[in-house]
Amino acid sequence: LQHLKPSSNAKTMPGLTEIKTKTQTAPSTSRISANLNNVLNVLGYAINITTTYLGGVAGWFGGSSNAELSSKYQTLITPAASFFGYIWGLIFLFQGFFAAAQVLPQYRNHPMVQDGISIMYFIVCSAQAAWTILFGYELMIPAFASIVVVLISLLAILRMQWNVAWDIERRMRKEDFSAIAQDNSTIHTDNNTTMNDGNANRPSNNDTDTNGEIEYEFLMAEPPRLPYWLLRFPFSLHAGWITPATSLMLSVLLVSLEVSIEIELWAAVLGVAMIFGLSMGLLLRQDSGAPVYSFPGTVAYASFGIMWELMAPSDDILGRHDEASINLVKNVAGFSGVCLIVTMVSRFVALFLRDRMCRRKDGEEEESEYEDGNVVEIGYVQV
Repeated sequence: LQHLKPSSNAKTMPGLTEIKTKTQTAPSTSRISANLNNVLNVLGYAINITTTYLGGVAGWFGGSSNAELSSKYQTLITPAASFFGYIWGLIFLFQGFFAAAQVLPQYRNHPMVQDGISIMYFIVCSAQAAWTILFGYELMIPAFASIVVVLISLLAILRMQWNVAWDIERRMRKEDFSAIAQDNSTIHTDNNTTMNDGNANRPSNNDTDTNGEIEYEFLMAEPPRLPYWLLRFPFSLHAGWITPATSLMLSVLLVSLEVSIEIELWAAVLGVAMIFGLSMGLLLRQDSGAPVYSFPGTVAYASFGIMWELMAPSDDILGRHDEASINLVKNVAGFSGVCLIVTMVSRFVALFLRDRMCRRKDGEEEESEYEDGNVVEIGYVQV
C-alpha cells in the first residue's frame, strides 16, 4: 500500500495552510498476545510438513512415496520429478517464514493474519495432510476431493487478503483527500474570499481528473516490502502450484479409473488451457494491486515441467498415447509457459517505463504563485 504525501519539492507559500500527514499512535506491540489464529497457523504448518515428509518422502502411508505413485499413475500433464522437489521446497520454506513471523509481536494482530487468513491456513494444512494420507493409500476419489478443498481454501485466502489490502488503501485515500479538502476549505485569498477546491473529493478507482502528485502516486508501483513476502507471497506461491496440481490429480483419477484415452487427453489439454487463461487474467487485470506475478510465474514453471517431461516420455505414456497426442499436450504446455513469461516480462517493463514517465512528469510541474492572491498552485493542491 502506498502512502500519499505532498511533493518533496513543494514550498510553503503565504496564505497556504501546510498539509500535515496524519499519524496515529499505535498500541505497544509487546502487549498484544497471540490468539487462536496464531496458534492454529503454527500447528497447521507442523502437521502439514510432518505428514508430507512421512507420507510423501518416507512412504509411511501405504508403503509408497509420492514419486513412486506418480510414476505408477503417469499422466500427460505430470511434470518432471525434479520440478516437484524444487517448488515444494520453496513453498514449505516461505510458509515456515510465515508461521514464525505471524507469532511475532509486530505481526500477531496484523490484518493480513487475522482477517486475511483467519483459520483458512489451518484448513489448507489439514486438507493437504489428508490428501497425503489418502493418496498414499491410493484412495483417489477422496484424495481428489481433498486437493479441491486445498485449492478452494487457498483461493479464499488470496481473495480475503486482497479485500484487506484494498480496504486499507481505500481508507488511506479517503483520509488523505479529506485532509486536503479540509485544508482547502480554510484557505483564504487576500480579499478574505474563501476558495474551495472542487476536485478534493475522494476519487473512484478510475479517476483521472485529479491533478498533481496524488494521481501519479496512485499510478506508480512499488517493490513488495517485507510484510508481503512474509504474509502474502507464501500463499500466492502455494495457490499457483496447487491449481495445476488439481488438474493433475483429476488426470490421475481418470487414469486410475481406466477411462478412455480420448477423455484423458482432452481433460489434460483443457486443464492446461483453462489455467493459462486464469493466469493471463491475473497479469492483465487493471484492478488495484495488479498485476500478480507470483501465481502466473508458478503456473509457467509447472507448464515447463510438463513440457520437459514430454520431451522424453515414459514407456507408460508411449504405450497409451500416440505421438500426435503427446506433441499436442507438449506444445500447449510449452506455449502456455512461454506466453506467461513473455507477458510477465513485457508487463513489468511497461509498468516500469510508465512509472518513470509519471515521476518525470511530476518533477516537471512548475510551481507558480500569482501575486494578486487569486490563484496558488503548489504540489497537488490547486486553489
